[in-house]
Amino acid sequence: MSVGPIGVGVITASVTAGFGAAYLLQYLYHKRGSPGASWFMGNIAAVTVFCITYGVSLLVFDPQLRGAAEAVSFVSVCFMGPFFLAFGLDYTGRTDLIRSPLFGVVAAVPISTILLAATNTAHGLVWTDFRLTPVFGLATARYTIETWGVFALLFSVGTAAVGSLLLIGAILSYGPLYRREATAVTLSTLPPSVGVLVWLFGLGPVPELHLTGPLMLVHVALDGYAFVGTHMFETNPATQRVAEQTGLDKLTEPVMVLDTGENVVKFNERAQQLFERAQTADGLVPLSSLVGNGLSTLRETGEVEIGGPDGGIFAVSYTPLTDPSGDPVGGMIVLYDVREERQRKQQLSVLNRVLRHNLRNEMTVIQGFAESLERSLTDSELQEQAATISRAGDRLLAIGEKVREIDRMQDEVVHVEQVDVESMFARLREDLLEQFPDATIETDISVSDPTLCTRPSILELALANLTENALKHASPADPTVQLRMETVDRADRPIAIEVRDTNRRISESETAVLRTGTESPLKHGQGIGLWIVNWCVTTLNGGIEYRYDEGNRFIITLPPE
Repeated sequence: MSVGPIGVGVITASVTAGFGAAYLLQYLYHKRGSPGASWFMGNIAAVTVFCITYGVSLLVFDPQLRGAAEAVSFVSVCFMGPFFLAFGLDYTGRTDLIRSPLFGVVAAVPISTILLAATNTAHGLVWTDFRLTPVFGLATARYTIETWGVFALLFSVGTAAVGSLLLIGAILSYGPLYRREATAVTLSTLPPSVGVLVWLFGLGPVPELHLTGPLMLVHVALDGYAFVGTHMFETNPATQRVAEQTGLDKLTEPVMVLDTGENVVKFNERAQQLFERAQTADGLVPLSSLVGNGLSTLRETGEVEIGGPDGGIFAVSYTPLTDPSGDPVGGMIVLYDVREERQRKQQLSVLNRVLRHNLRNEMTVIQGFAESLERSLTDSELQEQAATISRAGDRLLAIGEKVREIDRMQDEVVHVEQVDVESMFARLREDLLEQFPDATIETDISVSDPTLCTRPSILELALANLTENALKHASPADPTVQLRMETVDRADRPIAIEVRDTNRRISESETAVLRTGTESPLKHGQGIGLWIVNWCVTTLNGGIEYRYDEGNRFIITLPPE
């Protein structure tokens, strides 16, 4: 039987679609590591098998061989929809659903169809009454599709529709970046779906002819447009979807969402203002074109300078983004303006210099004249006033010295090392007895191993300020302080160092800094000794507690090694 022109056209369209799908499959092979690519390869492989098998089978008039080819074509159609659904889930960042038991049920349908189709002659659950009914000179066939066959075909069409809805959601949610490609892929499912339904329900003047094969030519053309030469698999909606789940829109700082290729796929409103641009026509902007450096350089330097009216110097915070299954989908960059912070540091630096040098020099002059007046005056009241000026100068100079200690501590690079606390106590005791020769300074080590892994100079500075403060405010008749090291019932901080005196209770305004770390104009300490202690303990990642029990007790706890 000779094949008519219509028959030639059907075979040519179907086989051409098959070879086009094979080419697309080869192209996608190089993208197989991208989200969704492997699943779409499965869909295209099913299309390739169906189109070539069906096109060639139209020339096979042997009933047994024709029936076997029809079974292969039938099963291929049943795989297209589930593969397309998996592609939609993976591409839009829902890979956790693919790995769920629910998707196992989805996969079971086409797999079961293979087994049932292979054994169909024994049970007839897929089709019955297979016979050749040639039209247009083609080896077309008719048969009754049974319950499982109808279900498997409708299931394939339905899963393809769900996959299309996922892509439509990406189009609506994420703007122009995925619009052209996702639209093309979504539309590509319509022709074969229509072909399957027309054939399944025997519609049209030639129900024997499976028009899905020729219609696949449109399907492959649209997919080729979507994938070849575009960035369909260079980025994916999962990047933005995961970024939005992290609270992107709630951040007031400039935020950029990057895909795995270091392209910015989304700006928040503040970032658009900063860079004086929204997204480009296709929504894909290389990070280096915005900031002049790649991601690795930004993460290494930790900051970037950006020009423009809203520009400045920004600290860079980078957060990797992963989908629910833990696969990387890109990252999120948040920029923090550090101009105000640097200005404050500059102001503090100037104030420190004034306090360290100018105040010290001027107070030395004031003290010298006050002491000279005290010696030269004969009026006792004036002598006392001069002495008061001298004592005030001493206090200010002492504050200046403490500020110098803080400044030195901040400038030093102090490494963690093993510290013998017993030796530190002895050294502190010796230094303080030179300043307070009438004092009683007791030490008590009640642990078997008096060593700590810490920063020695910072810990010693904290202890020196606590003990000095205790002795300064002690009764002249009995200036006593105790340094004690003991174990405590805490797994996170098992060692405590206590400084204890027998003085009157320190006022609430003085000790509040240890709890809150802040001062207010109406409630503030009179000196900076406890501030130094607070800073030191914080630097050591420790904690400090104040109690009163027949004396003031300061308990410092430090983390273990």
